[in-house]
Amino acid sequence: MRAVTRPSRIALIVGAAILVAALAWVAWIGVRGWLAKEQLDSARALTADLRSAVESGDLDAATATTERMLAHADSASGLTSDPLWRAAEIVPVAGANLAAARVISAELTAVLSDAALPMMDSAGLLVDQLRLPEGGIDTALLASQQPAFENAQATLAASADRLGQIDPDALAAPVGDAVRQLDQAISDLRPIVGALDDSAAVLPSSLGGDGPRTILVMLQNNAELRTAGGITGSFVELRADAGRLTLVSQADSSEFERTVSPIIPIPSPTLALYGDQVGRFVQNATMPADFDLSARLVSQWWQIRTGRTPDTILSVDPLVLRSLLSVTGPIATEHGTITADGLVDQLLVEPYMSLDSAAQTAKFRTTAAAVFTQIADFDIDPVAFAAALGTPVADGRVSVWSAHPDEQEVLAQTALAGPAARQRAAGPDAFAVYFNDATGGKMDSMLDVAITSGSASCRADDRQDIVVSVTLTNTVEPSAVATLPTAMTGGGHFGARVGDISTNVSVSAPEGSFFGGVSVAGEPLLSVDVEEGGLSVSSARVEVAPGESQTVEFRFVAASTDPIEPHVMHTPLIDDAAVSEARVECD
Repeated sequence: MRAVTRPSRIALIVGAAILVAALAWVAWIGVRGWLAKEQLDSARALTADLRSAVESGDLDAATATTERMLAHADSASGLTSDPLWRAAEIVPVAGANLAAARVISAELTAVLSDAALPMMDSAGLLVDQLRLPEGGIDTALLASQQPAFENAQATLAASADRLGQIDPDALAAPVGDAVRQLDQAISDLRPIVGALDDSAAVLPSSLGGDGPRTILVMLQNNAELRTAGGITGSFVELRADAGRLTLVSQADSSEFERTVSPIIPIPSPTLALYGDQVGRFVQNATMPADFDLSARLVSQWWQIRTGRTPDTILSVDPLVLRSLLSVTGPIATEHGTITADGLVDQLLVEPYMSLDSAAQTAKFRTTAAAVFTQIADFDIDPVAFAAALGTPVADGRVSVWSAHPDEQEVLAQTALAGPAARQRAAGPDAFAVYFNDATGGKMDSMLDVAITSGSASCRADDRQDIVVSVTLTNTVEPSAVATLPTAMTGGGHFGARVGDISTNVSVSAPEGSFFGGVSVAGEPLLSVDVEEGGLSVSSARVEVAPGESQTVEFRFVAASTDPIEPHVMHTPLIDDAAVSEARVECD
């Protein structure tokens, strides 16, 4: 038997030591990984409790739950951030999962500690102290919370950026799913925090914190559709002073004189899409996707009528009121009690079925005054109020414009800046479908809408074809047409047959997109194709008879060879559109 030499023995010892160290390293990482997973699972298990506390408005419970989640996340972050863990991240395959686990733990900790908890502290302060004893709100207090909102927004943006550098599809399923879940949670939270940040930056001065302001509220009526929602049928002027609001005057659209030419210059692409009626009738002010143009039109109309120029213009539709009723409860008016469940029928259907024009105006005025009285002194939980506005804002039912350039610069970057701004903010794959009624009545309360979108790579130049299909359904039974009043049908005075729903449908594609044509049932349909505000917009008129449907297909070619996954936003409707993806076949 051959003796083992001293150098060989040393090599064996060193090799054994390395093996033991490697095994210890693996065991160390394995144990810490298992412990970190337990901590993250414990944090995730608390999300249902947190959601329940937030939805019920229990800030104390929400804060306590968030602190417990933070303790678990912080522990997981500590377990996944030591030098041995970081060294293991260079190992092929396993290393990517270890790196992702570290980032998840660190970003969850950051979101909870630097965004969620400070936001809850601010919310608690606003709930307790925002409303002044004499009525109105403390504008200085609201302004003081803006740095916390701004910091939370920056924290979320930084976390989203770091998570965005991870490819979840390249990870083990549990780790990849965790990346997706945290990324989605941050995506859901960012618009809310951003809205609070923007509100704290603009609202204090808009509510008269630096001196009296004039706010003009224009109420859109979705029963007669326009790009941003509906015709601007009613107006309420408010005076804001030191956080308190008073109602100054009201007006109906019928009180504004019609002009023979637009009251301010209208861009030629907008004229091509909608004609000069955009600037000649106040009801059409929200036809343009550019809310800055809409607001300047309304501001000019109001100045002509009253001699006063609004500082702020706020556009809302009745479904915003429906959301607020979930906070205020039913509101009594001299024309009956307005409830959340009955609001659509009470304001968008029944008045046009049973009341003449004067009675309609009276009902809308008394309703607006009652709503104002209910909320003017801000005797409402601000957290519940903000939560109630979340969905309407996301749906594009609330738009705000300021005549003050510094405030408008902030607003222009938000979801409150109108349809075109919302589309741009939604990213380079966003398409928008807009509806403008051409019936001349309130038939859109009986309109159903479905939208599909999809893309395909069929071209030799590698640019994708994008198809957006819009299906309009007239839900009126043919036998019921004779029972509908002229206020509903338009009486055939605007080119549409009585009972038909006539709609100008426009699809706005990302900047640089090429037009591919519009068709119905495979047959070409006459369209107007323009670049409006840098976006490619194609528009066509669709007529739908009672009980029937029409599907119109809009085609575009992508601006570049980059892959595109189209997603669609649309004009706020009474009943939300069914939006889905569809397979696109190459010709």
